[in-house]
Amino acid sequence: MSKLLQKLDVRWHNVKTVYRRELANYFNTPIGYIFLAIFVILINFLFFFITRFFDRGYSLQGLFDMLKIVYLAFIPVITMRLWAEERRSGTVELLLTLPFSELELILGKYLSAFVFLGIALATTLVLPLIAFYVSAPDVAVLIGSYLGAWLSGSAYIALGLYISWLTRDQISAFLLSFVACLFIYLLGYQPVLQFFGPFKELFGFLSIAWHQDSLSAGLLDTRDLFYYISFSALFLYLNKVSIEKFRRGY
Repeated sequence: MSKLLQKLDVRWHNVKTVYRRELANYFNTPIGYIFLAIFVILINFLFFFITRFFDRGYSLQGLFDMLKIVYLAFIPVITMRLWAEERRSGTVELLLTLPFSELELILGKYLSAFVFLGIALATTLVLPLIAFYVSAPDVAVLIGSYLGAWLSGSAYIALGLYISWLTRDQISAFLLSFVACLFIYLLGYQPVLQFFGPFKELFGFLSIAWHQDSLSAGLLDTRDLFYYISFSALFLYLNKVSIEKFRRGY
């Protein structure tokens, strides 16, 4: 890991500095706690009353199906301010004068949202505990499902972070990220794929949800891991290029 960072000319100390600042921003105001509370309430409501956990043999599959939908709004919420607020308030110019590279700034912000998502997912662990108490769920499937949920969220975060840079206010960042996440999600929705005819498998492969389903089945396929890494790296790279152009402009 350290060799990779050196090759990318990234100083881990700088990344940690940005990461700590951004993660603290989630909890310096009540907003972060409110987001987590809404996430917990919404997930539990959908899980128990929509997926009918007790009527479907104590299956946890409904939890991860609901997460795919909740992500469409939750991920844009946690990424919308990361760059948009900096640009709106004018602090982005000050931030870019610091001795941090573009990639260090991006990785710090990305990791803060990634960890915040992990905290949100950790609040759902009470549901597997209930499932283990009343039944015997497949551990491999459960681990794969949580891994898929975290990795799919990380891909959405990279996309939302890039869109946040392209806007100057949080509402625009949220709306554009929501539309983009919805589009990527629908690519894995079977009724939509039928419109692509012989290319439906190709477009399905481009969907984040499609790869999440694979991991949720307990199958650790390197193609899924490669997809998530490539998807995230693409939008982090686009973010880096955009910042470099902005930096040269002023």
